[in-house]
Amino acid sequence: MEPHLFQSIKRPPYGGELLASNMDLRGATWMVRSLGESVSMVHVMENGDVFAGGWDGHLIRWDEEGNVRWTAQTGNRISALAVNEQAVVVTSGLHLVALDPGTGEQRWKVALEGSADDVRWWNDALLAVSSVYDIEHNDFIESALWKFDVDGECLWVERMDERPWSVLELGDECYAGLGRPRCGWLTLSDEPPFEHHLPPTSYPVMSGVSGRERLLFGQTDGSVVDHKSTVLSTESGAVEHLNLLSQGFAASTDEGHLAVRSDEGKLRWESKGDPITAQHRGLIADETNLFWVARASEVTGQLSVYDSGDGSILASTALSRVRSISSTETRTAVGCDDGEVLVWDSTLFARRLNQESTSNDEPVSDRKAALQAKLLALRQSK
Repeated sequence: MEPHLFQSIKRPPYGGELLASNMDLRGATWMVRSLGESVSMVHVMENGDVFAGGWDGHLIRWDEEGNVRWTAQTGNRISALAVNEQAVVVTSGLHLVALDPGTGEQRWKVALEGSADDVRWWNDALLAVSSVYDIEHNDFIESALWKFDVDGECLWVERMDERPWSVLELGDECYAGLGRPRCGWLTLSDEPPFEHHLPPTSYPVMSGVSGRERLLFGQTDGSVVDHKSTVLSTESGAVEHLNLLSQGFAASTDEGHLAVRSDEGKLRWESKGDPITAQHRGLIADETNLFWVARASEVTGQLSVYDSGDGSILASTALSRVRSISSTETRTAVGCDDGEVLVWDSTLFARRLNQESTSNDEPVSDRKAALQAKLLALRQSK
């Protein structure tokens, strides 16, 4: 990484949703690949490897150089992925599917009760979430938390009426944010029953994030609360997306309102527009923290990169609807409805942004200025 590249970038002298150099984001990609079907999730590893899963169950793993390590077919939409040295495990339709991390060969496949929604490694075991959705009642009628060992043997299952919308790890503990009827969250232990914590407001949890020794839940009434039941902010709609930044947090609602706040909840900057389909903190260089936001209308999608400190837009591009964003400090990956997987690298991104800023500062040559004046005169004479 070359953090000094960011030091010469000129910032506008004011905050809000601003166009700094507004670099063409697509032109700064490190890698563009096609999954061959609509992308449902992407995942970037610390070593630079990238996973992309699709709506029809196709999964590809690219190495840090952008070469295909392996491909696999899991049979149905991939909504979540958990990877460690032992296995790559994905949710695929109604199943958990475990693959060899080196070859992609299937090791085992287990059916859950209803849709397989989420999976994560926790204490050398797998935690998974399943749910049953009743179309007639337009609601989830039954959900379950599962724990499996690395060989796919079920260690326990806890069935409940509420859907666990967010399963998050904080230190040695794991938490599950709940929908109706109980709302609030559970502190997970080695086995059920689990301790239930009542929320400060009796509304369902629909998003969550953990990190920096804190855990936040977003609720349908707009409340952002921590795991100690402190209300940090009240947003203008249901909180669909939450991210922790280097300082503060970012919350966005179902109405397309993004609010970036301090750790205590004070508003720093905000952005309004089309509904937000994905957002993620990513690509950190020096003290510049980038924040990626994807919006979509009925026809088009837009991906923008903000300076998370002042809200200025550093780069943007039009894309197909973005379904998933994953990021580390050095790589950010985006997966789209048209099958595109785009990856940005921090060093290349910083260099291109620095070049854009330098070109914007260069004085216009006398010859170019004379040509521009002549063109203007011709337009005005018509």
